[in-house]
Amino acid sequence: MTLTHSQPDLLALDTSASPPPAARPTSPARPASHRDPTVDAVRAGALLIVVVLHALMVGAQIAPTGALRTSVALSGEAWFVPMTWVLQIMPLFFIAGGFASLSQWRRMRERGASAAEYVTARTRRLAVPAILMIGSVGGALLLARALGADAALIDEASLRIGQPLWFLATYFGVTALVPAMAWLHDRIPLITVLALAVGVIIVDVAHACLGAPVGYLNLVLVWPLMQQLGFLMRDGLSFAVWRRRGLITGLLASLALLLALIGRGWSPDMLVNLNPPTTAIMLLGTAQFFVLQLLRPRLDSLTRAPRLTRVISRANAVAMGVYLWHMPVVLGLVALMWSAGLPLPAPHSEAWWATRPLWLLVIGCCVLPVAACIAPLEQRIAARLQAMATATATGFGNRAGMRGMRGMRGMQGWSASLSVLCGIGGTASALLAGIASPLPYAAALALLALGLHFATLRPRLRLRPRLVTLR
Repeated sequence: MTLTHSQPDLLALDTSASPPPAARPTSPARPASHRDPTVDAVRAGALLIVVVLHALMVGAQIAPTGALRTSVALSGEAWFVPMTWVLQIMPLFFIAGGFASLSQWRRMRERGASAAEYVTARTRRLAVPAILMIGSVGGALLLARALGADAALIDEASLRIGQPLWFLATYFGVTALVPAMAWLHDRIPLITVLALAVGVIIVDVAHACLGAPVGYLNLVLVWPLMQQLGFLMRDGLSFAVWRRRGLITGLLASLALLLALIGRGWSPDMLVNLNPPTTAIMLLGTAQFFVLQLLRPRLDSLTRAPRLTRVISRANAVAMGVYLWHMPVVLGLVALMWSAGLPLPAPHSEAWWATRPLWLLVIGCCVLPVAACIAPLEQRIAARLQAMATATATGFGNRAGMRGMRGMRGMQGWSASLSVLCGIGGTASALLAGIASPLPYAAALALLALGLHFATLRPRLRLRPRLVTLR
């Protein structure tokens, strides 16, 4: 079975908003603030959709032999295809993430931080939760295998638990591009968006003509494009300041082009279009951008309520934990029900649909406490790593002076690049090779740990001795 994950940017937790450059007008209705509750609400709402979708896609029933049989419950259902147009919210995550990332990068830049410091900070923020999940869950699967658990079920659990990591691997790379893409956004915002869109179309045409897996090049075009739309939304440029009629026109045009693609034989299933991302996902994301712009005035008025703001803030604080841990919790519940002899109705049966509300409620009651317990540990580790990185920079600068600082900046650039590559490699390894076998498990943890090492690297100052001649 194959679960397709539509996960998104829950990971850019800092939605601080620094004023854009003076040449960039901001929307008069959006005063600068350290957090944007509407963006936080969009991400929290999208998270809820993702968890519900994945919970419903897990099909489990007891075979006549008494063995556990698993399947993708919603796969191949004709009625589900139109629903994917609403449930595929990955583009919306990257749009909201672009808004948050640009705000965070500008605030760090105002404090004198370099692009390398921004990238290593993001690596630390992403790698720590991944190490905790892979280390603990992978260790549990290896222990279960050693104790004689069914090997096929262990491999299946490893695959399902690892699948959400595809987003994390992608996000390592996309967030690393934020300083460079922000530089382009400050100078040629609309040309940057147009160039990325044309690139997506060219890749899809090449994929259709050559038949080779060149479509995966869109991983580095579609998601940065969605991020750029978030940049536009942050600065109130062009699209964002259109009047309502213009926004509706943009929405209808995006949907019309998407329908035209489907008429030419494109798959109407937006989950199928996700891997690799296609022009259809690009158009769906553009439509979501216009919908969000149309709803923003209303959402802004709702999210300013103090009680709702607090709820949204707490939801975003545990977002990473919910994202990484909801699949282990779901599969753990399935295993518990099977071992306890509880009924597991066949997918799409009357009993299955009747028990779905209770199923979703139980998952929510289990996932949220797990995420709430893990979040403080993640924060403490991240804070410790941040302190190490800060102490490194300060100590090096005090000892080496301005020339040493220039050298450290150059070394930071290499460290930042290596940290991102190791982060991508570690999550990709867990995704592709699984975490239930010793070698892939160790490789994933080693690469992620190496990424953290490069993100907090302590440079060693080597001073050449000066020869003094007495005359």
